[in-house]
Amino acid sequence: MKRMNQFAFLLLCGMMVLLVSSCKKIVKAETSQPIKVNICVIDTLSGKNVHTYVGEVKENMSLALGFTAGGRVEKVLVHEGDRVRAGQLLATVNAANAQNAYNSAKAQLEQAEDAYRRLKKVYEQGSLAEVKWVEMLTSLEKARSLEQIAHKQLADCSLYAPTSGVVGKCSARVGESILPGEPAVTLLDLNRVDVSFAVPESEIASIPIGSEARILIPALNDQIFDGKITDKSMISNPVAHSYEVKISLPNAKKQLLPGMVCKVYINQDEQAGFVIPAKCVQTRPEGLGIWVIKNGTPVRRIVEVADYVANGVVVTSGIHFGDTIVTNGFQKLYNGAEITIE
Repeated sequence: MKRMNQFAFLLLCGMMVLLVSSCKKIVKAETSQPIKVNICVIDTLSGKNVHTYVGEVKENMSLALGFTAGGRVEKVLVHEGDRVRAGQLLATVNAANAQNAYNSAKAQLEQAEDAYRRLKKVYEQGSLAEVKWVEMLTSLEKARSLEQIAHKQLADCSLYAPTSGVVGKCSARVGESILPGEPAVTLLDLNRVDVSFAVPESEIASIPIGSEARILIPALNDQIFDGKITDKSMISNPVAHSYEVKISLPNAKKQLLPGMVCKVYINQDEQAGFVIPAKCVQTRPEGLGIWVIKNGTPVRRIVEVADYVANGVVVTSGIHFGDTIVTNGFQKLYNGAEITIE
């Protein structure tokens, strides 16, 4: 009986050993599953530092046109959005008073000219005193001046376009009274437009005049235009601490309209380093790190990042040309982990 108990005890111990060994194999089998990762090889040296700004399309020139004398509006011959040529009639105000004033001034001028012709013969014959002749000449000049003033006031009752352009705003309404100098029609020059955007004071020094820029217009189905910096304000916005910068663009098709919002991309100085996807960089207690594949196994490496660029970040130290880095699946990695590359 004693031997049988010993044999049963040994048998039980053997089974427990086999069971523990089997469990270890299962755990090992479960933990030895390779981690799927995506990789890329470092082959891009340096990259341009692209800064993005929000801008607005503005007219190259805006002329607010109004009547010098004012009055009641009689005709409005244009509408907002109309293209007009230089010298085209835009609107008129009631000219009755101006016409009467001109007729009176013209009659006085004709009377003065007639008196001049009559007295000239008398003066040449020596039968007219010098003082009377001087008074005659003075009256004639006054009549001419009054006629010219009246003629100008009559002409000012009609508003003409001083240059070709597009009617941006038409404030004049038939039957309404308009004050002297009050804008009746705003004329825009859209042959060229300006893209205006604000640049923080910390970045304005790195954007010299002549810098190339790319403008994306969402309203035109993300159409892209290329231009150069043409103007920088010398006075900053006291609230935002920013400077206004302008880019002049040709607009032959008149598709760029004032008020369109756009994105402005400006390439600045190049950074020395390697460009990698920004998502690869992880923040660690010891610094920024990425996973590099060495001899088929992942190794964490601490890197230094210079700045963000259009296609990632610029790494200035910690990696070398030809290194293979992990771009996806790095969340589960650890030093020496078994991996499979997808």
